[in-house]
Amino acid sequence: MSSVLAELENYSIYVILSLRGAEPGFHWGIFVPTNKPQGDVWHAVNRTGGWSLEIKTTSGIPTSISLCLCFKVGTVNAETWAKLKDTLQQVPGNGQPSPNTQEAFTCRVWVKDALLALHNAGVIRLTKAIATIEEEAIMQAEGNRAGVEGGTNGAMVWNRTGFSTTS
Repeated sequence: MSSVLAELENYSIYVILSLRGAEPGFHWGIFVPTNKPQGDVWHAVNRTGGWSLEIKTTSGIPTSISLCLCFKVGTVNAETWAKLKDTLQQVPGNGQPSPNTQEAFTCRVWVKDALLALHNAGVIRLTKAIATIEEEAIMQAEGNRAGVEGGTNGAMVWNRTGFSTTS
């Protein structure tokens, strides 16, 4: 787990995929470490029966035993930090289908909408289609799943994704 902390880069924008216990797939979110291990996380949750966007500052992401993959999609600086926070707060997390793809709402769909919103706001410049990013991320996370579930390895940190001009 300490390698996760060592590999994360402050003020980098990471999409995080975490195991969902016995459930298939992954829980998706966005994490920006600001003073490792501390950082801000945005993710859609449905713990109480309805979907909502949860935004919090935490130091638990790098040491989470369910964390499977952190992949970098960009960086922020003093100028773009406020724009990132404002943009992510505006991405609907209320359970309605995606306004971009009409997909049924999930945390994964929220992250895809958030990436598009960050791109459109000029916070990041994606160089690959979101569907391609999603496919590659799932492939990497699935490749790491058995090790994380078995406790033999921690999360994979993927800093050189080539998904944006700043990653």
